[in-house]
Amino acid sequence: MSDNKVKKRKAARFSLLLISLIGILILVSVAAYARAGGGHSYSGGGHRSSGGGGGGDAEMVFLLIRLIFHYPMVGIPVTIVVIILFSKGYIKVNDSYVDYKIISADKVKSDVNARAALTDLKKRDPAFDEEFFLGRAKKAFGLIQQAWTERNLLKAQAFLSDGVFEQFTIQLDEMREKGVIDHLEGLHIFSARPVKFQSDRNFDVIHVRINAKAINYRKDEKSGKLLSGSKMPEEFAEVWSFLRKPGAKTLKKTGLLEGQCPNCGNPVKTGRLSRCEVCNSLLRSGEHDWVLAGITQACEWSSRPDKAIPGLKEFVEADQGFNMQHIEDRVSVMFWRKLEAERKGEVAPLRKIARNEFCEGQLQWYKPDATGARRFYTSCAIGSIDLLGIESHEPDDHAYVEVVWSGLPSILIPNKPVETAPAPINFRHIFVLGRKHGAKTVLESSLTSSHCQSCGAPEQTGAENECAYCGSVMNDGAREWVLETVLDRNDAQIASIIARMNQMQRQLAKEAALSSPTDGISAAGYDDLSISGIELIRWAVAMMLADGKIDDKEMEMINGLAAKRDIQPHHLKQMIGALKATPSPVEYVMQTSQITADVDLMRHLARVALADGKLTVSEIGMLNTVGRHIGMTAVEIDMLLKHERKNLYQEAKETLRQYKAG
Repeated sequence: MSDNKVKKRKAARFSLLLISLIGILILVSVAAYARAGGGHSYSGGGHRSSGGGGGGDAEMVFLLIRLIFHYPMVGIPVTIVVIILFSKGYIKVNDSYVDYKIISADKVKSDVNARAALTDLKKRDPAFDEEFFLGRAKKAFGLIQQAWTERNLLKAQAFLSDGVFEQFTIQLDEMREKGVIDHLEGLHIFSARPVKFQSDRNFDVIHVRINAKAINYRKDEKSGKLLSGSKMPEEFAEVWSFLRKPGAKTLKKTGLLEGQCPNCGNPVKTGRLSRCEVCNSLLRSGEHDWVLAGITQACEWSSRPDKAIPGLKEFVEADQGFNMQHIEDRVSVMFWRKLEAERKGEVAPLRKIARNEFCEGQLQWYKPDATGARRFYTSCAIGSIDLLGIESHEPDDHAYVEVVWSGLPSILIPNKPVETAPAPINFRHIFVLGRKHGAKTVLESSLTSSHCQSCGAPEQTGAENECAYCGSVMNDGAREWVLETVLDRNDAQIASIIARMNQMQRQLAKEAALSSPTDGISAAGYDDLSISGIELIRWAVAMMLADGKIDDKEMEMINGLAAKRDIQPHHLKQMIGALKATPSPVEYVMQTSQITADVDLMRHLARVALADGKLTVSEIGMLNTVGRHIGMTAVEIDMLLKHERKNLYQEAKETLRQYKAG
């Protein structure tokens, strides 16, 4: 056989081998693409390079080089074909690899976040015992659920801040008045894990997500008739926020969560005393043990980044004990007292926390109409409490706090049960707080904000504004923030103040951006949960309803987004129904939402949609609709989506690195 024939046969074998390798690599690439798109679980092990591993790529390159040098007439054309095929197929391989990374990271992100939260906490308290703490949190979770069903906070009151205690007390009173029992049975806790840790000079805060299942429904107290809910077990999740002072160390014994003084172990008696009767330690100060300062449904929880607050820096320099936790707790007490006063038709609940002028002005709203009917709101919930700004000057300092909340319009007609509307209404109100200029915050009583600031005694019922124990006037603002007025955000009295605060906030944000410049669209490390799931889906639904309807594809997309953010199908149905009933869903959400329709909203929607690595046709349609409503061009929307996909990929790689590092 001639040398030329031998060479041709060898070249043919090389070509066949090379083409086979190319075919295998293409098939492997397609398989990897299918795995990523299908959302299969992440194994937790290492991941080879896309295309089936580096070995195949290296061998193909080696064979190409040999073919070019030994058989150029065959090698060069084959190499050109390979380059063309690879360049066309590489985009798919790379896309599938990015998808795979994003999906894999999403499955382990909660573990990484929990680990990061605990790492930060252990820097403050090296002896912190995760298992012991979470075990205590689970027991407290069970106590709260039991107290809710029994409509009695006795077993759980020891570890609740005044704001939480006030909320629960008023909500339980409301249920008793209606003759309603919120029944819960068969509670099973699946998991409890930290999701975020925050710290400043006054408090450490650890947020714990608790996933559980139970049978939960509301029934009529007398007849036992089912009013709402289901007698089938349903899963639910809540985020509990625990506060403690930075200097506190981990307890190796029982404490507030078990109903005992964390200092001496003496049982905490009822009556909301602020000090232990045996050792005189402050109980709910966070000095010795964790205090529960908030319970939020997972679909409503958000970890919004702190904003630059006008006047805060200067105010804190003058009042070192001032802290956001106290303001939130104090305003929460004011909010629930105001609702209680409206529901009962009497001003007594407000007397100790609101100025006399405000109390007298409220009386006109409590009067029955000509038929004897009174109107108020029930089944209320707070979406957010945000300090907008502080103005410090003689004779009184003022704090402007926005409360975003919802409630069911209700009417009480004489000799008839309370009637309620089928859907809640959302509000944005500004609570204007006043305090004597120069007064200082008592840090130790930050979480006992409804107690007397002079003697620490718990408030007693009654229409007087003095402390029943020491006689100190509690609503003059001499020592503590008091409520001066409550205004709608669009009210003329507050509009100029809000405009001034917003202008100052923009200036502060601009200064911060100049000192730490970042890409205007890119947001590396952006927190997916900085907008609550409820607000995110409300915006998506409103935008979809802009043309008057939601088609099947859009509904499929919204269902997917809702599932990712812990929103139950029945809750989503209620939300859609409520927005459909408004004349303009988009305008209504703009007026009542705690977030604004801007690029940040688009970024959040895009990140939720991209969590599985891909965008469906309906998701792209929704994002384009939202983008157009906020004035973005098609090019800007496309750029944002590419940026967020890139950011998610970079974050995914870092998340997986941290996960593997353990």
